Amino acid sequence: MATNVQELRWPDRSVPQDDWVQKVGIRHRRDILGAAIALERAIHMHSLRIMIWHDLASLEPMVGADGQDLNATAFGWSEQEMSPWQNLDKALRSPLLRAARLADEPFHIDRSGFHADANSSALDQIICDHLAEPSQFSAAIVIPVRLPFGQLGAAILVSTDPHKPQLAAEFVRSAKTLAPAVKRFVTNYVAVTRDDRYLPCDASLTGREIECLSWVAHGKTDYEISVILGCSHAGVRYHVTRACAKLGAVNRSQSVFRACQLGYIGVQSVKIRSASTT
Repeated sequence: MATNVQELRWPDRSVPQDDWVQKVGIRHRRDILGAAIALERAIHMHSLRIMIWHDLASLEPMVGADGQDLNATAFGWSEQEMSPWQNLDKALRSPLLRAARLADEPFHIDRSGFHADANSSALDQIICDHLAEPSQFSAAIVIPVRLPFGQLGAAILVSTDPHKPQLAAEFVRSAKTLAPAVKRFVTNYVAVTRDDRYLPCDASLTGREIECLSWVAHGKTDYEISVILGCSHAGVRYHVTRACAKLGAVNRSQSVFRACQLGYIGVQSVKIRSASTT
């Protein structure tokens, strides 16, 4: 019996990556804490620690079925260590989180700058002079997690030695191995905890409705859109109103937001569609 307990607490370091991805899966709320503990063990095997959020917009803590913060209960961060991140204004200015918003793949950061498999001019523009605020870390690995409906989560991995100046070797050795487990954990967590009342409906918009909403998103009035698209003012209003109804939106602003959440409107959407109409 004692041997079995020891094996549960200290799993084999040779556990394949796919096994860890399975271990951190969540099907019900009651699975959250166990999955978080499994994730912590996988991270600890690489001499790293993890803190994690499922929504960088609010930095709301991820919690188990009992409502306890996973960063504390599963990942071992003290209240004092987490207190800097509870100042939302300060935390949102952290170069770690600012960079996570711009990246699609894991990267690592230290005093010399950002480092990723592919060069990113967007990351290079972020100044990391104040890397230690609020994190108190000298170096970190960041794993962004892009979720449905435009939600963004992220995990920050740091050395068990908080003064280690860089994590290049750890990044090469572990980032790609750990990223699938982190992404599955966050994705599954969101799936079992998301409140359906705040989701856009499964709407099917027409090309003209998307076109009109895209121009609304760029600040154009119905009259200006009618000139751009070569249709009547009333026609634009009709398409926008229909899109609002399909999206379950109460006004134009919410309809644009929900269309963005569902991927109907993107950064290049107006450029592409306006080119096709000229």
